[in-house]
Amino acid sequence: MVVVDNASTDRSVELLELGMKTNNFNYRLFHNEKNLGFAVAQNQALANVQTPYFLILNDDVYLMPDALEKMVDFMDNHPDTAATAPRVMRWDFERARLAFRDGISNFEVAQAGFTTQIDAIGVRLFRNRRAVEWLRREEWVVQSDSKDVRDIFAKNILEVFGVSGAVAMLRKSTISNTLLPGNNFFDPTYHSYKEDLDLAYRLRNAGYVSYVLLTAVAYHNRTGVGPKEMGDWATIKNKKKQPHFVSYHSYVNHLRTLYKNEYWENILRDWPFIFWYELKKFGFLLITDPKAVIGGWVEIIRNQKYLRQSRKSVVASRRLHWQGIRRWFL
Repeated sequence: MVVVDNASTDRSVELLELGMKTNNFNYRLFHNEKNLGFAVAQNQALANVQTPYFLILNDDVYLMPDALEKMVDFMDNHPDTAATAPRVMRWDFERARLAFRDGISNFEVAQAGFTTQIDAIGVRLFRNRRAVEWLRREEWVVQSDSKDVRDIFAKNILEVFGVSGAVAMLRKSTISNTLLPGNNFFDPTYHSYKEDLDLAYRLRNAGYVSYVLLTAVAYHNRTGVGPKEMGDWATIKNKKKQPHFVSYHSYVNHLRTLYKNEYWENILRDWPFIFWYELKKFGFLLITDPKAVIGGWVEIIRNQKYLRQSRKSVVASRRLHWQGIRRWFL
C-alpha cells in the first residue's frame, strides 16, 4: 500500500501507521509538508508502483470484502481493459459517525451508513460536454424509477466512457502509454476535480476501454455530488451550495480538459451546444463567484505552456478516429 499524506493536521498519519503495523501491512508512506492537491499526490503514488495494476482509493471510500478480488479477476481475463471500477454507492458518513459514537463494531459502523442510492456508475458525457457521475442518487433496486437502472440491474459489467476517480483499478502498462509531459499520470496543474474526466478522455482517445463491475461494490462519502436532476434549475441550485474551492477547480479544469482532449472535428459539429453551456456557466459564476472565473483564467494563462505540451502529448497518443468517440456524447 502506498499512502500519500497531503499535510494532514490531525492524527490521521499516526492512526494509519498504527493500523497498518498492527495488521502487518506492507506499506510506504509519503508525507507532504503542504497540500499539493489530489493530482500531484496520485502522481507521487504511481511513481512508486511496480505492480501490473494499481488501485486509486480515496480515504472516504469503503470497499466491500470481495471488491478487489473481482476487479483483479476481471483485469486478468480482459487484457484489453485499461480501467475498471466497482459500482459506487452513496455512503452516509454522518450516519456511520453516529453509529461509531454508540461503540458498535467497525463493520457495523460502516454498514450503518450504507444506502441504496448510487454515487457513480462511471462518467457520462452530454453533447455540450457536461460531465456527470452517471445515475447519481438513483436507487439501486429492481423496481427503480430510473429506466437506465432497470436496464442494467441484471448485468454484471457495463462499458463506460470513464471511471470515477474515487476508486478505480488501472493497468499500469496502459497508463504508461498515455502519460502527460513529465511522466505525469494526472495533470499536476489540476490540484483537484475533473482529473478522472481528463484521464477518461485520454484513454478513450488512445483506443482503450473502461468498465464498471456492477457486482463489485464500494461506498463513497462524496462531498461534491451534483443534483439528481439534469436540468438548468437543479444545476443552479446545486452550484449555489458549492464552496468556492469546488467551483473554481471544476470550472478551470473542465476547460483545460476540453482543450487538451477534443478533436476539432467534434468541436465544429457540437460548438453551439458547447458554447451555450459554457456561456451559461460563465455568466452564472461571474455573478455568484467572480473569483472562480477571474482566478480560473489567470491560472489557465499561467499554465498555458504545460497545457499546450499536454495537448501535443494527447494528440500523439491517439489511436481513435474522431467519429469513434462520438457515441459517448448524448
